[in-house]
Amino acid sequence: MPSAFSKHAAVASVLAALVLATSPAYAEDTTSNTKIDQISDPLADRVLDMFRFEPNFVALKTGERVTFNNSRGQHTVVSVKGLIPDGVEKISVANTATETMTMDVPGLYVLTCKVHGRYGMVMLLAVGDPDSWKNPPESWTRKLSGRYDEKLQELLAKLDAKFPR
Repeated sequence: MPSAFSKHAAVASVLAALVLATSPAYAEDTTSNTKIDQISDPLADRVLDMFRFEPNFVALKTGERVTFNNSRGQHTVVSVKGLIPDGVEKISVANTATETMTMDVPGLYVLTCKVHGRYGMVMLLAVGDPDSWKNPPESWTRKLSGRYDEKLQELLAKLDAKFPR
């Protein structure tokens, strides 16, 4: 039969483990982190899908993170001027295996690959609640052309399906 001392020691050990597990230094980070891959697929059925972000439409809560994978070689991630919230610094990711950023400003972010955007390599990040977006599509003054715009229109249809206006 265990002694009273060993029972107290066991309880103390369990309590110590709980305190450590819930303290900020040891707690697991529960902030969402969405991973976005950059894909080259010469066998894709459509030109718009040969070079792509996967997924190419992501809705995040304000403060959540996004990680861009495979920004090496010719793949890049750049924000489109005039199609990100005002006051947000230009997004530019290149020559790195992964880059993680926290999306703190609500709004819509149109991102493209410098090299493959002309093939429709465009993505849309929707950050925060639609009521908090500082730049809904109807406020955009910049227009895209060609395959950039063709892909953006597909992404805006996804946005409308998720957040009907």
